[in-house]
Amino acid sequence: MGVRKAIVGIVAIVIAISLLFTPIGHGLLNFILSPPDKYPEEAHYEMDRNISINLSRDNMSYTITIPRAEDYIVDGITLQKVNSQHSEKDYKEFTEHGLNWVQWSGSGSGTHTSAMTYDVDCYTHVWNIDENSSLSIEYIQQNIYGDLSHLQAYLFSDSGDGSEWIPSSNMSKGYVIYTSGEVKELASQIVGSETNVYLILKLIYEWIDSNIKYKEYGGIPQTARELLQSRNGDCDDQSVLFCSLARAAGVPAWLEMGALYNTSKKTWINHVWVQAYIPTADGGSNVTIDVVNDKFLAHTSRLFHLATDNGDGDMLNSYYHLYHYTYRYANSQIFTEDKYVTNAINDSAETTIIYAPARKLNLPILFDVKTKAFTSHIY
Repeated sequence: MGVRKAIVGIVAIVIAISLLFTPIGHGLLNFILSPPDKYPEEAHYEMDRNISINLSRDNMSYTITIPRAEDYIVDGITLQKVNSQHSEKDYKEFTEHGLNWVQWSGSGSGTHTSAMTYDVDCYTHVWNIDENSSLSIEYIQQNIYGDLSHLQAYLFSDSGDGSEWIPSSNMSKGYVIYTSGEVKELASQIVGSETNVYLILKLIYEWIDSNIKYKEYGGIPQTARELLQSRNGDCDDQSVLFCSLARAAGVPAWLEMGALYNTSKKTWINHVWVQAYIPTADGGSNVTIDVVNDKFLAHTSRLFHLATDNGDGDMLNSYYHLYHYTYRYANSQIFTEDKYVTNAINDSAETTIIYAPARKLNLPILFDVKTKAFTSHIY
């Protein structure tokens, strides 16, 4: 009896190990390494954004400029509804670079705080697109001057080749979103001969996910070239690199900017993610990709949207330089702070399970077992 149990145990172990070398085994490992997340289908938030600037001298003046929050609707899908926003402090509104802005101003030494109170509803959405429903890169090439002309800014932009945004505060950085040189070469290596747009974006996602580590930075994002050197970057940096590689591969991609609600810390943090265009037989979709949060073709109700990159580097300069100040003397320092305070949050009872895209495992497939389970598509 003991020998029989031992044999049965050995056979079970052999079968279990063998399964690791099948698509089923790879899918199971992916499920274990990247368990799915559950998000409320709708979340209601009431929060304040408090932006402070401390001036060291009486003769200094300042302006603080941020985008005005708007309803966020993508391809007819409502991802955010702004119920109200107001500030107790006087401000002016204006439109520039195709975006509505809010601006406070003042002068004199000391700390000046401007606050905007928001009441918003945010929604979760998952795009049901995979390699079978996605068209090829050729469709984009054939229609970029026709039906897809509204996406030209994300393939040609400032430079004519997709490179975008030279920071006004540090012009020596060159283009932040960069599509030439080593970035173009890397995109070619990652994509290879693949022409399916969904798979091109997934290959780029997987490369960044496997080769770039998350590390917080502040201020102006690293350029795509800088990130390829450092291999460490935050949401801005990794989104910049994703857009650079996607555009270099011929796929329109752009930055989306706002904030992310961190449920564990119960606080909002400034955040940047990506949208990209995937052509399909029924017209195509602008999809959300958030590399640092393992979201591929999924937008969560934890995102608060403020601005969409329009392919104009001047717009990104305005977004990333929210403080402006004047001074007469050298070393007239300023200190700044930008933080959110959550006053209320109400999640819907209905939830959506979002699966992380399957990671590419460096394990051989010895047995080709056909299955629909644990595929790379997000349901």
